[in-house]
Amino acid sequence: MSVFVYHEPKTAGECAATLLCAQLIRDPSSVLGIDYHENLLPVYESLSDKTERGLLNWNEAKIYQLFEFLPDGSGEQRIANLLGKALFAKTDISEKQYCVPFSSVRPQEVTAELYENAILSDGGLDAALIAVRRDGSLLMNRGSDCATVTHIERDETDGFTTVGLSALMQAKHLIVVGLGRDCADAVRLMLKGALTESPLSALKLHPNATFILDEAAAEML
Repeated sequence: MSVFVYHEPKTAGECAATLLCAQLIRDPSSVLGIDYHENLLPVYESLSDKTERGLLNWNEAKIYQLFEFLPDGSGEQRIANLLGKALFAKTDISEKQYCVPFSSVRPQEVTAELYENAILSDGGLDAALIAVRRDGSLLMNRGSDCATVTHIERDETDGFTTVGLSALMQAKHLIVVGLGRDCADAVRLMLKGALTESPLSALKLHPNATFILDEAAAEML
């Protein structure tokens, strides 16, 4: 486990993007898991800039989006649209290269099982980019005993298909980004708390996890 603390979010984002860049340079056909959260915008911006400057080539990579809203009446893939605007549209990533845990034609439990199997059939994730959320959730896994496999989660207003702990802990490298004072307590529980206190706390057991924070997120450590 490595922990890096930077003065401000932009530099922290640059660090996380550099780690993903190094992964793609080592293995252009890498299988990547990508989270979406506003705290990751500095990472997406840096990845887009590196691509524009010719440092990154995504043509052989495969990308798994790590969660998505359940289908509603519109059939819109809401997180995929946000990731498309923040990252994919600014790089050379094509729609054929990324997978979304979403289906409007099959039961969502079946979609979740097939998604988990697809990740496994690709040999697992080479690297996963994960945001620290202020509520301490791991992706959309809400409980401290979060399901290990890709599954369905629901809250008061929405439902999600979310990758679980199993695929993340089998990833070769975890890049976990916490930015801002709002997530300082979640960062504290993640790195200093007991395993039962936060879904994120399991990540510190990963043999190759890198935690990237700004000073505001690290203030309670």
